[in-house]
Amino acid sequence: MKKILTLSVLMPTLALGQSLVGTSPENRTVLLEDFTGIHCFYCPEGHVIMEQVATAHPGLVSLVGVHAGSFAVPSAGEPDFRTPQGNALNSFYQPTGYPMGMLNRHSFAGATVLNRGQWAGAAEEVLDMESPVNVGVESSYDEGTQQLTVHVQLYYTQDSPGNNDRISVLLTESNIIGPQTGGSANYNHKHVLRTYLTELWGDEVATTTTGTLVDRTYTYNVPGTWDIANCDVIAFVSEYQGDVYQARTVTADGGATVVAGSLGAFASAFQAGSYGNTNSFTTGLTSQMDVDGTFLVELEADGAPDTWGSTIKVNGNSIGNGEVFNLAAGTTAQIQVDILPDATPGLGDYLLTVTSVDHPDALPMQRDLHVISGVTDLVVSNDGAESWENLYRTAMGQANENAFAVTTRTRFIKFGQAGALDGVLHVYRNVSWNFPSYTEDEVAVLIPFLEGGGNLMIAGQDIGWDQSGDANAYGTPVTRAFYTNYLLATFVNDGSPSSNQVDFIDADAVFGTVPNSSVAHVFGSSSYTYPDRITPIAPAVAILNYNTPANSIGGIRAQTGSYKLVYFGIGPEQMGNASVGRQMIQLSHDWFHGTVGVEEFDAAMGALGKAWPVPATDVLHIPVGTAVSDGSVEVFDATGRMVAEEAFKAAGGEIRIRTDRLGNGMYNYRIRTAATVLPARSFVVAR
Repeated sequence: MKKILTLSVLMPTLALGQSLVGTSPENRTVLLEDFTGIHCFYCPEGHVIMEQVATAHPGLVSLVGVHAGSFAVPSAGEPDFRTPQGNALNSFYQPTGYPMGMLNRHSFAGATVLNRGQWAGAAEEVLDMESPVNVGVESSYDEGTQQLTVHVQLYYTQDSPGNNDRISVLLTESNIIGPQTGGSANYNHKHVLRTYLTELWGDEVATTTTGTLVDRTYTYNVPGTWDIANCDVIAFVSEYQGDVYQARTVTADGGATVVAGSLGAFASAFQAGSYGNTNSFTTGLTSQMDVDGTFLVELEADGAPDTWGSTIKVNGNSIGNGEVFNLAAGTTAQIQVDILPDATPGLGDYLLTVTSVDHPDALPMQRDLHVISGVTDLVVSNDGAESWENLYRTAMGQANENAFAVTTRTRFIKFGQAGALDGVLHVYRNVSWNFPSYTEDEVAVLIPFLEGGGNLMIAGQDIGWDQSGDANAYGTPVTRAFYTNYLLATFVNDGSPSSNQVDFIDADAVFGTVPNSSVAHVFGSSSYTYPDRITPIAPAVAILNYNTPANSIGGIRAQTGSYKLVYFGIGPEQMGNASVGRQMIQLSHDWFHGTVGVEEFDAAMGALGKAWPVPATDVLHIPVGTAVSDGSVEVFDATGRMVAEEAFKAAGGEIRIRTDRLGNGMYNYRIRTAATVLPARSFVVAR
């Protein structure tokens, strides 16, 4: 292995010319290192998740399969994919199972090696982080000498926070056919770590201040048994034995990170929307080509209601989604994305992608943006708990809840940090059996949410264990204090498979009518069933017992001066009777909305008079008494779409709904106050 290096500061030739590395600030890319082995039964599932993460973020994810540990030991006649570097990584990071992986060697709530169910969410989190340094790489191969030459460039857009950086370069090979437990005898092994061209922990970078350009070249003689056509080179910069800032992948034989431009970050990528008001996201695209170029801009929506509008503008001029625009060399264009929510509640995740038409191999430039509008009930899933989201969706449907949405924990935290959750009243935490159960960042969002009057349902096994102080748990002093002070629970023990029946306490005003249910072993065998046993802290009360030990508590609810809480130490997905699981969620919803177990609800229902005229023409009048406080009335058409929302003052003695803007037909209206939500009632518009 040979190395040639140069170091320059504030290189003027990079300012405008096309190069390997960008000079404008960029976010981090993802380095996903998967600890795997040919005798690991669940490793093929990890391989699929790796590919999914990379596919979701083209050009921004580098994949490495690290074959190490006992599952990687080959039997007679089997290929040996182990490497000295892979063995060293395995010994240093010590994964507790396989497959497990690292994303940028970053610590997520104290854990660097993550379960495969956490990879997608962790990747999203990494991609939102700023990088102090950009990485460029090009690779060439001489077939005659079998020499691989890799040229790496770094450009520091800000001072490195650690000032102890390293360049690492490695080689992977794909399309190696061989055996795989849980797969087949002719399994296609991809992204297999072959070797490092640098030392394992990288080649030291002496100067890491803003404006520094680092230029280095590495060579390696490739064994003839490796197929260079299936090999990739990955170059990354990291702190010594610490966080990876940025990684880039190119094909070993002729690949390069052509830079056509740089796309700035949005000032705020998470915004709260409202009916009829535009959410604007603005950034700048700077050309880094030495000639005028053409760029393609695309906006992809995920989860946003189809009726929401979106517009893309370049320098103030609207262009169509998927259209191109021209940009002079070295200049910057303002790109604005406008999202226009309508009356349909929803949460839209959008991806803005700009690519060079002239250089299709250039790295795509991407930015995420997110809008939440009209959502009162928000389901938040842990990474790895997404498979149970449909249970929550179905329960919301049973509750006739139209104003709900589903999101990830990472995005929930980002919305909260941006102050964009003001319209959300009720949160349903789908923890299931994933770690960490919740994080310090999430606690920082949940505390003001609860103290401001929001309500919380949280469900999953090992939430309590995770906050127990066990040496293997992920809880911290901050998250454990939240468990005591806000979840109002004391952890008793980890439970056992012998707790195989749940009994809802009959005397409870909310959950007392729910049938008992067996416990299903949804995480595999019974040996993976550990429903938490807990004790409520006043004012919390028990709502669910296990059969063994008798009267051991597995669920509580509480109403404090600020919020309502439902906490289940066993997830609704673990109910043998699926309808019981749905009721756990639906009744939490109904209690939060005041439709069960609240005296004020009965009083408000009795205070509503009969609406008139029937059918309505221009205005529908609803007489109300003093039991109904100020609030809003929501109107839904026959498809369940919200078509109008109006605030009202109860002191006026009646609520008025304007119907002159509605077409003829059947509608439902629902009254919402700070204390309760009343069931929908029907009316007809006819002229």
